[in-house]
Amino acid sequence: MSASALARRGILVTAFAAVAALAACGGGGSGGGGTAYTPPSSNPSPTSPPTSTQQVISMALPQSTIGQVTDPTWGLVGGFTQSTGSQVLAFAPGAQVMLKNLATSIPHTLDVIASGVTPGAPFPSLSPSLSAAGGSTIGAGFASGSLNGGQLAGPFTLAQGTYFIGCAYHYLSNAMRDVLIVQAGAAPGPQATPPPSGGGNPCPGGYC
Repeated sequence: MSASALARRGILVTAFAAVAALAACGGGGSGGGGTAYTPPSSNPSPTSPPTSTQQVISMALPQSTIGQVTDPTWGLVGGFTQSTGSQVLAFAPGAQVMLKNLATSIPHTLDVIASGVTPGAPFPSLSPSLSAAGGSTIGAGFASGSLNGGQLAGPFTLAQGTYFIGCAYHYLSNAMRDVLIVQAGAAPGPQATPPPSGGGNPCPGGYC
């Protein structure tokens, strides 16, 4: 074999070896069952924010959209709700609640007027306290202190019992008073419907 033929053969062998080496580095090609490496993402998948399940006692003047209702057990109540319209409130002992003033500018309070009450007992004629008392537990002697319009306060823990409650600002002038039942198995009362438009609502279509 001539020298030139040997040289050409050497070049071919070298080229073949280089191609084989590249194939080996590539994981055996498309038919070799290899998988391409995927680096981890630097951006974690977004997660949904936690959803608050805190229960809320809302308050507003009974003459506004929250309304008044004559409860079949407790009589006329108004100004407080755990839903939309005024109603007798009911929760399990130890439940935690927030207090929310639905008004835009008028302050309200939630004061415990009397404890251990029973159906048929009249609401006492007194002036509730504007000063906060009772700390973070709603029970005998509790008073929230003033909540400005739109303010949300709490959480407060509910002590077992049955209470008359009212707003220190409007307990006597607007009959802003209700019953709070904190007993196992207690159910809230029926809700009020909003007063008719032009029917004495001081803030038609809203809360105050």
